Amino acid sequence: MDQMVELRCKYCGAPLDRDSVESEAQYVTCPYCGTTQQRVDAKAYMDQMMAQIKSWIGKAIPGGFSMTQTDNVDPIARHNIFVNNVKPMLDVELTEYRLALNSVISSPLIVLPFTKGEPAKSNHTSAQAFEFNAKLKSIEPLAVDQDSRASITDGENMSSAYAMIVNNSKLLTDTTPGRFAMMSNNFKDSAESVRKCKGYEPLAARLDALSEVCTASDMVLNGDALGCSAKAESAINKLEAAKKEILMNPRMAVMIRAVDIELAQCRTLKNVADMVTSGTTKDPLKVLELVNGLTSIEYPRVRGWDQLLGRQERDRELYGYVEAIVSAKSGGTLPICPGSGEVLFPFWDVDLKYSFTTGAFFSKKTVEVTEDLLVPATFTVHQEALTNPRSGLTDIFSMAPESSIMDRIKGDEDSISGGAGIGRLADSAAENGPGSREVVVPLSTRTEAARLVECYLDQCTKTHSKLRLSKPNVKRLVYVPCGRSADGVVLPKEFGGLEPAIIRRTNLENTLKI
Repeated sequence: MDQMVELRCKYCGAPLDRDSVESEAQYVTCPYCGTTQQRVDAKAYMDQMMAQIKSWIGKAIPGGFSMTQTDNVDPIARHNIFVNNVKPMLDVELTEYRLALNSVISSPLIVLPFTKGEPAKSNHTSAQAFEFNAKLKSIEPLAVDQDSRASITDGENMSSAYAMIVNNSKLLTDTTPGRFAMMSNNFKDSAESVRKCKGYEPLAARLDALSEVCTASDMVLNGDALGCSAKAESAINKLEAAKKEILMNPRMAVMIRAVDIELAQCRTLKNVADMVTSGTTKDPLKVLELVNGLTSIEYPRVRGWDQLLGRQERDRELYGYVEAIVSAKSGGTLPICPGSGEVLFPFWDVDLKYSFTTGAFFSKKTVEVTEDLLVPATFTVHQEALTNPRSGLTDIFSMAPESSIMDRIKGDEDSISGGAGIGRLADSAAENGPGSREVVVPLSTRTEAARLVECYLDQCTKTHSKLRLSKPNVKRLVYVPCGRSADGVVLPKEFGGLEPAIIRRTNLENTLKI
C-alpha cells in the first residue's frame, strides 16, 4: 500500500505528478484535467480514496488478513485468497469497465479549435476509473501466478486509459486555453496504457493519431499554421492506418463511425491551415469559428424530422462539405453552375422520373417524364420547408405547361410539370474554383434532401390523381451563383418562377459562409 501514498486530484481522481507531490506549494494543478486546487484538498481526497480501498479490500478477503503482511504469507495461501475471494468480485468489475470503455470509444473524441462537443456518454466518472485503477494496484501482492498478475495488469492499463479518455471527453465542453495540449498528453498516455491490453492495438493507434490532432489544434491556436498542417497530415495518415486495423478487428468495429468523423474534422483542420500558408486567408480562427457555428445550430423541432436531424452520423457529412469548400478556396474545385453571382449557394440536384396518363378512349396512353428538382441545401433550418415541402424546393408541378383540351383528349400532352430550365441549369455545373466568391455552407445531408422530396411528392399525388412517381434520385450537390438583395437571395433567371419560397426569406448576413 505504500505505493498508493500520493496526492490525488479531487476533481478527476488522477495521481498528481512527482513535482506536485514533493512540492510544499499551497496550490497544485492536475496535469490530466487542468484544475488547480489547494494541496490540503488533494490530500483530503487521497485519504478518502484510501479509506474506500481499505473498505473494499476488507469485504473481499477473509477477516484477520492484512495486506501489510502479504510478504509473510505463504504464496499458496495468497493464491487461494485471490482465486476464491478477490477474483469473483474483480471479474465482475473488470467486465463492467471493459464494456464501458467500448461504449466511450464508439463516439468521436475530438473537436476543432473554438468548438464545443458533447461529451461521450460514459458509465463512470474519471474519478471512479482512477479509483478502480488504485484498487487493482492495492491487490497486486495477492497475484502469485502469471495469469493472475496478467489479469490485474491488464485491468490497470485498461482503467487508466479509460479514465484519461473520460477526462478528455469532459474537456470537449471547454474552450479554455491550453486544453488541446492537455488532451494531447492524455491521449498519448492512454495510448501507451491501452497498447499493453491484448486486442486493443487499433484503439492505441487511434489514440496516438488523436494526440497529434490535438497538438495540431494547439499549434494553429498559437499561430503556427505550417506546423499545424504538417502535424494534421501526419494525424490523418495515422487515423487512416488505424481505420484499416479496426476493419480487421471485429472487436473494435464500434469505432468506425467515430473515426470517420474524426478524419473529416482533421482534414478540415489541415485545409484551414493550408489556407493560411497559401495566403487564401489570413484568419484561420474565423474559419474555425464558422465550424463552431455549424455544430451549434439549433434545428426546428418538427415531428418526423427530429430523429433524422439529431443523428450524429450527419456531422461526418457536414464536415465533409466544409472540407470541400475550404479545399476549393485553397486551389481546389467545386461543381459550380455558370453565372456571375457573387455568392455560391448550394443546391441538391435531384433526378425525378414520373409517368402520367393522357388521352381518352383509343388515344389513351402513359407518358414517362424525367425532370430535375433543385433543393436549397440550407432547407433544414427553415421550419416552413419541413412542414410544407413545396416551399423548400423548385415546385415543378406548380407550373405545368399549358395544353389544350384537344391535346389532352388526343394524348398529345408530353409533360404535366415545368422544370426544363432547372434541368439545364443543374446539368451545366462543372468543376471550377470559387475564386473570391463567398460559398454558403450546406446544412443538410443527401438523406435529408431525399426525405424532403419524398414528402413533396406525397403532397403532389393528392392534387394530381393521374400522377405515378418513382423514387427520387439525389444526384449531387451543385453551387449556383446568386446575387444579394435587401430581401434575400437573388436567383438566376434560369429558375423561371420556380424559386423556392424559403430562398426569398433567406438572410445572407445570417448564413454560414466561407
